[in-house]
Amino acid sequence: MAQEKIDPAEKLAADISDFNLDDFSLIEAAFILSGASQPDSLQRYLNWYNKLLTTLKNFHFDPFDQEASAAKVFNYLHGTWLKKYKEEATTLLNVVNEKRFNCVAGTILFNLVCKDLGWQTEAFETPTHTYTIFPTFRKQLMVENTSTIGFDIMKNLHQYSRYLLQFYPEKQAFNIGLDKIYSYENSKGRRINNTELLGLLAYNRAYFALQDKNYRKAYDFVLLAQNFNRDSRSNIRFEKNLYFEWGKKLFSETRYPEAFEIFADAVYRYPDEENFAQNCKAAFFNTLIQARQKKDWPTCLRVTKEIFELNLLNNSDRTRLRKMLLNWANHFYMTGEQRQSRELIEIWQQLDPGDAKLQEFKQAVRKR
Repeated sequence: MAQEKIDPAEKLAADISDFNLDDFSLIEAAFILSGASQPDSLQRYLNWYNKLLTTLKNFHFDPFDQEASAAKVFNYLHGTWLKKYKEEATTLLNVVNEKRFNCVAGTILFNLVCKDLGWQTEAFETPTHTYTIFPTFRKQLMVENTSTIGFDIMKNLHQYSRYLLQFYPEKQAFNIGLDKIYSYENSKGRRINNTELLGLLAYNRAYFALQDKNYRKAYDFVLLAQNFNRDSRSNIRFEKNLYFEWGKKLFSETRYPEAFEIFADAVYRYPDEENFAQNCKAAFFNTLIQARQKKDWPTCLRVTKEIFELNLLNNSDRTRLRKMLLNWANHFYMTGEQRQSRELIEIWQQLDPGDAKLQEFKQAVRKR
């Protein structure tokens, strides 16, 4: 019997669930996140990468001049594989198959190649862009991977600030100030390691899935991306939009429990966003109504426990919830369901342990 092949993408998702890569190398993860999800295709792309490394190692770099050596790698990549910048060319597959790239794909390839050649690399992620950093070089060195003049871009800061304008809407750029774009970028960004950098690949995949209105796929990619990069600065607006759009769609389709889960996740992620809190409560109460109509106590129990964890309910909300729990209490008293009655008592006590009606219900349950 032929052995069933295990999907590398599923294995990768399981591996990064603890926020660390243990079973995959960075380049393996990069190609899987890029879409090489079958073992045979993954191996083909890894062969391409290993051949690239072999070519570069034959350059016989000067070990005493790391900056010049890294610059030589940068120039080689831009002369051979990073040929055309394209905003939509987000993955390493775009590089290998089309020689097209964007800042994420270019930075990942350059960072991982340099790391495998023995030079430690990190990245700097801003709301609009990503750069390479060499933290152990003699001087602070930042590399802009979308431009052939991007190596040690700080040498011409004024020119580079103007280059950054293309990534900002015209009105926003003028509000910030044309000569302050670079400073603005740095003030909103943070240094990330190469594992976190790979998370941007998953975010990019999520972005295109959302464009296709594939909310489930987009959401799964976001959850995967968050395991790689817990604090992505370049995807905050995208994440918020996804939470809102998909939650709203589920709500409009009366899929209230699913809408609640999406908005609850949004509240956990962005606790200061009042709109998410309000939408979460609306989905919660509609879930309770729907669950009561279907006599679906497990769903009611699950979402009520979670709303307590979120700590979103005001006094009016708690009064409304009490009426719903009292309705369930009457139902369980009539049906004599003991386990469900005990579960109800547990969450009712979280709502108001001194409630007289709760005490009456507890006594009634004991007498049965």
